[in-house]
Amino acid sequence: MAAWLLLLLSHTTDAATTNPPWKNNEYWMMQNITQVIGVDEITYYAYEGTFDKDILVKERVFCLIMRMSSFLGGETIAYRRYKKEMKQERLDELSLYLEPQRDQEYNVDNYMKVYDEYYTKIAQMYLVYTDYSRCALFNYDEKDDYELWLYQKPKADDIASACELLLALLSDKPRNVHYTNDCS
Repeated sequence: MAAWLLLLLSHTTDAATTNPPWKNNEYWMMQNITQVIGVDEITYYAYEGTFDKDILVKERVFCLIMRMSSFLGGETIAYRRYKKEMKQERLDELSLYLEPQRDQEYNVDNYMKVYDEYYTKIAQMYLVYTDYSRCALFNYDEKDDYELWLYQKPKADDIASACELLLALLSDKPRNVHYTNDCS
């Protein structure tokens, strides 16, 4: 009996490590990326992440925002705006193309391929969770890093969002705040 229990636990643990929760179509209602990107013109605040150097910009930056357009020909044009220094007045900008994709077992698009202005793929971001009103949590597939977007500009007295709590559970990496109250 103990051998069967040990065998069952070993297969359960193996399945949990090879199939992360955000690649489970059981959660598709919280992972429809086309309800986050390409929904009119919208700005998201890239509030925090598990990286020090921004994965898309490839350097340390502050005051990260994602400005998006509506869908055009199956993709969204986005601008990653940021400051290289906190004292900087004007934001720098990285032009991006976001192309929604779906894993084979999904019936909704659950991740996006991210291309730079030359249409070179620079990342693949999975939508781990969103409540479609306050926050969205993404995972960079190749890097095992996370990025948390807020729908509204963060305030000092805000309580933690569900995405922040989920990020704390999913990753042991230090969390870095990229959009602070000092950003204008």
